[in-house]
Amino acid sequence: MASAPTRHAKAFPGQVAFRFVDLESWKMLIRSLVVLHALLAALTALPVAAAEAPDYFHYTTEAGDTLIGIGETILRQPADWQRVQRINRIANPKLIPIGTVLRVPISLMRTDPVTARVSQVQGEVSGERGPLEAGARIGSGDEVVTGENGSTTIELSDGSLLTLQPGSRLKVESLSVIHGTELQDAQLRLQKGRVESEVAKQRGPAARFRILTPTAAVGVRGTRFRVGTEEPGTPPGTTRTEVTEGAVGVEAGRARLELNEGFGAVAAAESIAKPVPLLAPPAIAATASLQERPLVRVPFAAVTGARAYRAQVAADAAFHSILAQAVFASTEAKFGDLADGNYHVRIRAIDQFGLEGRDADLVFRLKARPEPPFASQPQNQAKLRAETVTFAWAQADEAQHYRFQLARDAAFAEPVLERDDLGETRLAATEKLPPADYYWRVRSVRGDDDAGPWGDVQRFQLRPPPANPEPAKIDDKSLSFSWPAEPGQSFEFQLAKDEAFAQLVENRTLGEPTITLPKPDGGTYFMRVRATDPDGFVGPYTATQKTDVPLGKPWWMLLLLVPLL
Repeated sequence: MASAPTRHAKAFPGQVAFRFVDLESWKMLIRSLVVLHALLAALTALPVAAAEAPDYFHYTTEAGDTLIGIGETILRQPADWQRVQRINRIANPKLIPIGTVLRVPISLMRTDPVTARVSQVQGEVSGERGPLEAGARIGSGDEVVTGENGSTTIELSDGSLLTLQPGSRLKVESLSVIHGTELQDAQLRLQKGRVESEVAKQRGPAARFRILTPTAAVGVRGTRFRVGTEEPGTPPGTTRTEVTEGAVGVEAGRARLELNEGFGAVAAAESIAKPVPLLAPPAIAATASLQERPLVRVPFAAVTGARAYRAQVAADAAFHSILAQAVFASTEAKFGDLADGNYHVRIRAIDQFGLEGRDADLVFRLKARPEPPFASQPQNQAKLRAETVTFAWAQADEAQHYRFQLARDAAFAEPVLERDDLGETRLAATEKLPPADYYWRVRSVRGDDDAGPWGDVQRFQLRPPPANPEPAKIDDKSLSFSWPAEPGQSFEFQLAKDEAFAQLVENRTLGEPTITLPKPDGGTYFMRVRATDPDGFVGPYTATQKTDVPLGKPWWMLLLLVPLL
């Protein structure tokens, strides 16, 4: 259709002047208005998107519901029903279709305060009013502080568990449920230290669980994660978050990040570093499952990329009751002061950023009491030249008697000698033992027949006793001795006028098992010798030998041989 010419009408007072345009111009104008409306809507939404998106409670209307009535029932300020009206674009606040799902900002809703229960306490743990004990209740505004050897597990109303590690400080900023529901709203501030969380799946979109630190906020809806801040050995002003199950949201200033299972990240005041995979769990040696000394030692394999390792000992498999923990630079964890019993140990690697990796767990049994006595005779690695042996050990506390074993193998598969009822700390084995390598050990036994672990295995070498020297050979000018020997031995030879060897005639070191001396004056002499093996072992003296040297002819008999003049 042809465009109509533009016409202008003169406006009279009280009248509106119209400007007539063609149809195509009208279409263009309408399209421009539509685009402008969309642009204005987008611009209006930008501040909302830039700001933190509010959390909503989804309320489903029932028969007879009105916005005014809903406001009086669930809102802190009943007049805020008008805000709910605008958010949900309700035309008539008194006429709402049954089943309509209304979005209600949680910040506007009425809440009921609830408390959390302290489920376990280990070591020094204090609250607002002094030391905390298991069963205590804490709520909004309360603070929990753990000592350097203290830990505690806190159970929230929805079953979520938080285990506060040693040297930590946590404040319950708010703890409540939305009025008329079981939806929890928990906000906790970790001021320093470390917390390990098992958060129950939050029921409904309105349920919230947040942990705040000086530099970050971590929000979840059901997951397992760890948060640490202001810990010794880590840069100040940083927060470390590690997720072992599920996912969490991390915020630091305007920076936001979703951290998934198996990853960790370090957050500062206004930034969050790129997530990194958590280090693999270290392989714990299976031999650590039985501990037989008061000092518990748990060796494990090194993890590539680890700069240190955190080890924890707990009374339960969930590690809610932590009895001891420490950070180690080496691949062996050590713990003392544990009573005999069954325990759980957990070890994880720590990377260059201070993020802690996946857990490696092991159940171990500690049976270290009554402690075994210290062995004293024969000493470990000793060499004996004898046919019988006397064993001795120190007296052990709690021991009413001792059990003894002697064997030819370190595993004691076939003991040579066993005794179960030794009341003394000494055993003289009268049976002759053939030359060989032997192993022996002792354990303490209480009066109720509760036997402690075996003491450290002691090894000794039993060699034949030194053979007695051959009888001395005497002629007119010399006195000769010889004795059996082994290759490489050296010898200490002694000849004395008395059996106590106080009046020595000869005291020599020899490289051969023989000696020839000028014939001494007549009389009785005593001789002995001891050998030194090539490895430096000095054996015992041989049995003392007695030798009689005949007297020389008296001088007056020599005159008989002089011819008469």
